[in-house]
Amino acid sequence: MSLDLTKSSHLLQLTRPKRPTPRQLATAFKSQVGNALPPASKIYRDDTPQSVSAIPEYAPMGGVLIAYPGVQAPPMTQAQLTPSGPRAFGIPDELIVRMQQNDTGNPVHIFVLCDDAAMKPVIDASLAAEAERLQLTYYPTHLHLVPWDTDTFWTRDFGPWWMRNNVTGAYAIAKHTYTTLGGGSVGLVDGAEGVDPHLGLGIFRPNDDYAAIAFSDFLNAPIRAWNKASWGALNPRALAPLPVHDWYFTGLLDVGGNYMVTGQNKIASSYLVATQNELPTRNEEDNTNPTTAVLEQRLDYILQQLNRFMGIASYHVLSDPTGTYIGHVDCWGKFLADNKVLIAQSQDAATNQAFDRIAQSFADDGFRVYRTMVQDMYIPGPDNGATTAAYTNSLILNQCVYVPLAGPGHEQFDQQALMVYREALPGYQVIGIAGKPAFPWLGTDAMHCRTRAVPRAVVDNWLKAQAPGAPIMPS
Repeated sequence: MSLDLTKSSHLLQLTRPKRPTPRQLATAFKSQVGNALPPASKIYRDDTPQSVSAIPEYAPMGGVLIAYPGVQAPPMTQAQLTPSGPRAFGIPDELIVRMQQNDTGNPVHIFVLCDDAAMKPVIDASLAAEAERLQLTYYPTHLHLVPWDTDTFWTRDFGPWWMRNNVTGAYAIAKHTYTTLGGGSVGLVDGAEGVDPHLGLGIFRPNDDYAAIAFSDFLNAPIRAWNKASWGALNPRALAPLPVHDWYFTGLLDVGGNYMVTGQNKIASSYLVATQNELPTRNEEDNTNPTTAVLEQRLDYILQQLNRFMGIASYHVLSDPTGTYIGHVDCWGKFLADNKVLIAQSQDAATNQAFDRIAQSFADDGFRVYRTMVQDMYIPGPDNGATTAAYTNSLILNQCVYVPLAGPGHEQFDQQALMVYREALPGYQVIGIAGKPAFPWLGTDAMHCRTRAVPRAVVDNWLKAQAPGAPIMPS
């Protein structure tokens, strides 16, 4: 049985029209999953001062986390097992080679979630051949296997959210519980009633959900060993300590594709987060059919948690105009810098009006807004899969931007998207990347969804812990 690599098996299906207006989408959302109409986009604020800040993706990065899962789904009776059979990256080899950035003074390390050491030479051979084709350099010593197998390759969705303590300088992961609910609500998952809680963790993708913890342990283990090292029987000496990164649990159901953050404590997501996170209630209707007031209560709580663990002070909560099932903001919006944001445009007039309102809301909040056309946004279904590229679903990695290309028939859109990035980010190298034929870029899923960067300082601490420690000489 082949593994279904669509992001959610609970697709929201609409038969007509293919490109609904925001109101039609809201009405269909209510009829399909029983939830109230999503409210208008709004900014929520929590000015409680905190000593921590979230790390934006355009901050200096020293690594990228990707996954190399099997493609054969486990038996339904053993859903907690990882996929088996041949393994596959969700991104093309070209992107992996380019992400190493070995032509820069400070190369990027690639961390691969794969619990099979025998795969390392296989990966190395494939990437070396691709690097030769591109006339670039691949360094196998800059690619590391993290001994953990995942259910899928969407490391953006289940990977770590990084933050930094501005007082101590320590980095940390703010962990969320990964959910695959798509446009649904946590209380309305088909078949969830009789599921063993161990299988339900991560809503049927438990191995994805645990990946951030496994990766954290992988990075911290050598640092903790370094900090415990000492020598000398009479006067034991220790190495100068290296900082580990901390780990916190936000208590929120969420996905990284629906989370974008600036370095100024501002985040943005769709209203999907409010449908996925329930609060204790005496009235079951609050969970099965939440009112606007209940959604407001949920969002107040969500922002409190984000403020507490990540220092978030301003939260743009947006109604998704695209009509797709997934509801992730990175399909149509992206922070490019602390004061710059990229918002999609649509060929559909009504959808584009909704995008215009979102763009204006960011402009009113002081952002310089850039726009790029996302061609033919429509609802994916069994007979009309979404095979275009969401240009906002790109990867910013240090001074490079990797942009998904839609390819033949969409060259004009591709070139326009690349031009917008070059205008918005002068001095950056902007590189278009064609999708992988087996797992093409989609209107709801491209390279942003399939990668997760790691802050430079975190990687540097890990690398230093690999080196032998020199004895501390007396002063």
